[in-house]
Amino acid sequence: MNLVHFILWRIFKNLEIEISKTNRGKEQIILNRKYKFNLSSKRKDNSKKYKCTEYKTLNQCPSFIILNNENQILEYDDSHNHLENKFGAAKSIVKNKIKDEISKSSIPFNVNIKRTYDEISQGMGLICPGYNSIKFQVTRSRRKQLPPDITTFDEIPNESKYYKTKRDENFMIFKNNDLIVFQSPFQAELFSKNKHIFADGTFYIAPIFSYQVFITRTYVTELNCFYTTSFSILKNKKQTTYEILFEEIKKKFYKIKSECQEHNYVQFLEFLEYFKKTYLINFETENWNYYDNIEHITNNVSETFNKYLKKLFAKKPTFFQLLSELQKKNQNNYIDYERRTAGILRNKKQKKIDKN
Repeated sequence: MNLVHFILWRIFKNLEIEISKTNRGKEQIILNRKYKFNLSSKRKDNSKKYKCTEYKTLNQCPSFIILNNENQILEYDDSHNHLENKFGAAKSIVKNKIKDEISKSSIPFNVNIKRTYDEISQGMGLICPGYNSIKFQVTRSRRKQLPPDITTFDEIPNESKYYKTKRDENFMIFKNNDLIVFQSPFQAELFSKNKHIFADGTFYIAPIFSYQVFITRTYVTELNCFYTTSFSILKNKKQTTYEILFEEIKKKFYKIKSECQEHNYVQFLEFLEYFKKTYLINFETENWNYYDNIEHITNNVSETFNKYLKKLFAKKPTFFQLLSELQKKNQNNYIDYERRTAGILRNKKQKKIDKN
């Protein structure tokens, strides 16, 4: 520390500054968690002048602070003519820290905003803004970091970091001009090893340029749990689109048939052929249902899951918003399945059903 730095440190040692940003992304200084200063000008010597945020209000506060290029205080005018604003300062600090976490992530929507807020708020003390007071602005900031929005099916890219799972496995398994299918290796394994398959489509979460999101789920009997096994985004409701979707499912069975000897996958393939010829051609998809002599004889579980997905979005999601949520659901399902099969989580109790 040279003499100049030492003198400055002695003069301003009781002043603590924190670097932040405004909602528009401009530099901001928080002083002693009481006052906020926005960047006003940059000088030839690389120093920067910040004015109190109250200088544009009726107060016209004259206070300012000047920092060098190492963010050390060179000058401070403390002639504030208004009350300190600890709450406003704390709110800016919390928002900026959450935005920093989002910007560090390669996939912004993978950041759990509420969890990050809880971790940060613990170190803020008694003066901390409520989560709802910062949620909207932080969520909007996260949306801005997504890739450009897609407006037509043709704009869907052939490659994207969103086509990988959190375990860096392939998530997108098929794409053409009318259909894109997502299924992780974990989901494919569940699909092949369990005989009860539930399929349903939803329009609520389909991106605005698409027609429907088609979802398959499986019932794992020994765990008494349902897990999602594929997501597909459809451009239209043409019969050929659904036929291709089921053909891709069949291809997946052939690809992993050596790992599926414990179940008769051939019967399922025959069922798909029967289903296509008997129901797909003759009945509208909204009339589809599933019936077998098991505990779950309706498609209610799929409909409930669709309603859950709908609540995740205030309006129809963008393509990448949807993919981010699907990635998270896949990861959560994987963790849940692994923990249950390892005995860490208790399996759900089956409801007793009177079949008489």
